[in-house]
Amino acid sequence: MVSTEFSNAELIRAAKDLPAAPRLLVQLGQMIRNPWVHSDEVTALLRQDTALVARLIRMANSPVYARVQPVGSIEEALACIGFSEVHRLVGVVAAASLAKSRLKLYGVEGGRVRENALWCAVMMEELAEDAHEDSHSCYTVGLLRSVGKMALDRLANESGSTQPFVDDGETELEAWEQESWGITNCQAAEQILLHWRLPRETVIAIRHHYHPGHLHNPIIHMLNLAAGAAEQERMGLPGESGYWQFLGRNFVKGGLNKCNFPDAIERARQAYQRLHSVVG
Repeated sequence: MVSTEFSNAELIRAAKDLPAAPRLLVQLGQMIRNPWVHSDEVTALLRQDTALVARLIRMANSPVYARVQPVGSIEEALACIGFSEVHRLVGVVAAASLAKSRLKLYGVEGGRVRENALWCAVMMEELAEDAHEDSHSCYTVGLLRSVGKMALDRLANESGSTQPFVDDGETELEAWEQESWGITNCQAAEQILLHWRLPRETVIAIRHHYHPGHLHNPIIHMLNLAAGAAEQERMGLPGESGYWQFLGRNFVKGGLNKCNFPDAIERARQAYQRLHSVVG
């Protein structure tokens, strides 16, 4: 019997209460896929969140970018480091803003959620290059794959009727979610990200990435592999380790060469460390 069932409307309400940066990341990713997008359109979008703009300017002045003259505006930041790098940095801010506090019912600290999100994002970006998929969409889906957990944890804490998940090797995460709320975190993420207008083929990847099976969307298999790599890097999340499959068919259906996977992991490590350096 379901303890507390949440409607789609409640999920969307919880998502609206989340920080603005994740939603802006989705919109920015879609915007910069257009080769004709103008920088004025990008800056207008980013200026919807003044705290985000201030942080982007601060990060653009990081020694990583070896600037001679300091960046003083978001327009200068875009001109100096480019749309793609600004998109990555918005992802860094989004991960940090989503993981400010502990996910109490999932038994995971905010810092680990942030690490996992950023690792999955950079790993997806590296896999996208090998699989010839859109790197911005893949980065976004990696970073936001746990947004359903954040919404469910927020709603369940409001209702106060759910027993925390216990990662004892016997309790299955999705079964606990279904019993608690009648919905899994992947299903919740699907509803939220469709509402945020992330492309359906990308959202489906989150919906099914625990169980990629014989599904033919490459991003589903890529996301399973990226999250599994996070587990290997000791950045996994409670209750998820049993879902990751480093099977030959996952690589084939993801459009990837298994022999190149270690190189992608190493590139992701370097990207992860660079973004950490930018944050300072």
